[in-house]
Amino acid sequence: MEATLEPRLVIPGNEDRPFISGEFFVAAYQRGYRWGRHEVRQLLDDIKANSAAAKAQRMTPSDYYLQPVVVLGRGHGVWELVDGQQRLTTLYLIAKYISTKLPDAKVEYTLTYETRDQEGNDSRGFLATLDPMKRNSNIDFHHIALAYDEIEAWFGEQGNVTKAASDMHTALSEWVYVIWYEAPKGTNPNDLFTRLNRDRIPLTDSELIKALVLSNSGAAAGQPGRQEEIAAQWDSFERDLRDEQFWAFLTSSTEQRPTHIDFLFESMTPSAGLRVRPRYWTFEKVRDDVEERGAAAFWRDVVARHGLLTGWYHDRELYHRIGYLVAIGESVPDLIKASQFQTHSAFREGLIDRTSERLKLSRDDVSLLRYGKDDAKCTDVLLLMNVETVLASCDPGSRFSFHAYARDGWSLEHIHAQNARGLTKEKQRRDWLEAHDKKIRATAWSAELQPAADAVGAQIGTHLTLPAGKTDDIGFQDVLDKVFELFGAPGQDATQEDMHGLGNLALLQRDFNSKLNNAVFALKRERILELDESGAYILPCTRNVFLKYYTAAEDQQLSIWGPQDQEPYYEKLLGAVSPFFRPDAAAVMEAAG
Repeated sequence: MEATLEPRLVIPGNEDRPFISGEFFVAAYQRGYRWGRHEVRQLLDDIKANSAAAKAQRMTPSDYYLQPVVVLGRGHGVWELVDGQQRLTTLYLIAKYISTKLPDAKVEYTLTYETRDQEGNDSRGFLATLDPMKRNSNIDFHHIALAYDEIEAWFGEQGNVTKAASDMHTALSEWVYVIWYEAPKGTNPNDLFTRLNRDRIPLTDSELIKALVLSNSGAAAGQPGRQEEIAAQWDSFERDLRDEQFWAFLTSSTEQRPTHIDFLFESMTPSAGLRVRPRYWTFEKVRDDVEERGAAAFWRDVVARHGLLTGWYHDRELYHRIGYLVAIGESVPDLIKASQFQTHSAFREGLIDRTSERLKLSRDDVSLLRYGKDDAKCTDVLLLMNVETVLASCDPGSRFSFHAYARDGWSLEHIHAQNARGLTKEKQRRDWLEAHDKKIRATAWSAELQPAADAVGAQIGTHLTLPAGKTDDIGFQDVLDKVFELFGAPGQDATQEDMHGLGNLALLQRDFNSKLNNAVFALKRERILELDESGAYILPCTRNVFLKYYTAAEDQQLSIWGPQDQEPYYEKLLGAVSPFFRPDAAAVMEAAG
């Protein structure tokens, strides 16, 4: 039998023209349904645009052809859907929505996903009902439900929903065709699927690898039921890797990929010397491995790799030590390689040396780090302090959130600012003056400082009564200097080293930092506490700083940040990160002598 090729309408029309009908079976070797908002809307918009263009010219819309649907006949109106399941499923959902507005509209085909039915999920029934109780049963149902939500939203945006449904029904029954390709009898569906999809952009390496592994497993390989077992494990691994905390631990990223299981395969096929992996490079490496050792041996390694990474994630010490290394640029494949040549205890202990090699800092080096000159190193040290502080907590369930750290974007912040940088616009200056005027009025000043506070408040009031645009640079700078002097530590003679050293630096979310970096400590503290109370994520050591957690009780002055605060904070930082220091030069010379 030769292949047959013909255009078919999506749903039956009034004329005797072929349309899609029958029962379509999506085998386990295929990826599940993955179309998102962009693809669903693109299909709807393209169909609508073709119709609108024809109407503008008072013409009947020209025939519109979608990409091929490739099938293999199974007999009695049942088809194995080799290629095109994304389009065919989406068209089914569109037709289903139309039927809710036009009772006479109907679709003449059904779809069944083999993997889901093997799990006890009735995929055909779910597509028919879109039961909201089952939409999160698995990743396919989840994406299908989201696609239907998008279809419903798109029609809702068209104005007259019933008319839009009628127009779409006309399109699908009169001039929108799917190119129907029926492969010759005896064609191997796995080989055909791989050949058709290997060079298409939407397919990921993992989807090609799935087809490769499943096609070399199961009954054909003398392992009945093995395909179903691998497909179930595959879904489980994908689900694990989609956990935002696990994903950030492994990647220091919140990037959402089409499939996250690719990470496992990439970690198993190191790309030394390659800046960017060529397209399908990972798949080619895996295919060579499967051809050499067989699918069973390869899949055993995948299961072991997943087990290794989840083991690290669930081990509290390894989670923090490895998560930190990844956050400062260490490669997970390099860590895996190191673990393969060491005992478990040696690998665990070696993480301290590995961190030390990454930081390349001694105690003396840390004392010389400065804001504006060593920002990257300052950030790495402060992050390490936060991670080690959580790890040292008595609460065995506490874990540093690498997801929040990757998600929010963090920058260095002066705990006590000496000046307000970059306030050149009138609105910026007025906002700053109003915020600090409010803080001065709300502060309970000592009898000694009250006259100065009253004077500064009066000076701010004078500036705020000036006409818009009349705040001059010299006058504003004078007020600004007096505000910082008022909120400064008594007798403090702040040097640039005091200002820009680690004892006066903390990490804040970049968005918060942009709002707070020109404020005095008292106002920063107030806003940090408001953010903390509202549930915003604040790094633990940053929170401790503004709560004055590191300051001795007898030195507590909540409105200022001075030497009595900086020194214990800096000592606490040294205590947390000192296990990762390299020896000082003097210590090295002494040991050598």
